[in-house]
Amino acid sequence: MDIQIDELVIEEDRPAHIAKHEVKLAEVLEVIDGNYVYIQGKLNRWLLTGKTKKRRFLTIVVGKRRKKNTYGLVTARPASREERSFYKEFSTQIGGEENGENKTS
Repeated sequence: MDIQIDELVIEEDRPAHIAKHEVKLAEVLEVIDGNYVYIQGKLNRWLLTGKTKKRRFLTIVVGKRRKKNTYGLVTARPASREERSFYKEFSTQIGGEENGENKTS
């Protein structure tokens, strides 16, 4: 299953929640609009790992909504070492950033 996010629903409390992880909403949007890899998480959620323009690795957790290609922001945090490694490995395997592609997922 490919993850295509046409609409990201951001509940009122989410910016304050992700700020606790020292992540800004603008960074979340950079990752979603840029290159990311993803894996399925718990509770039917998806973990998207990518880099911001300042080369900061983040993992964004989203949940599927009823509307097609619509997801809700659950949380965002700095990516773990394993998530960064997965991103780098997957990006290199398919050409990803090296070839200037827009999506690595």
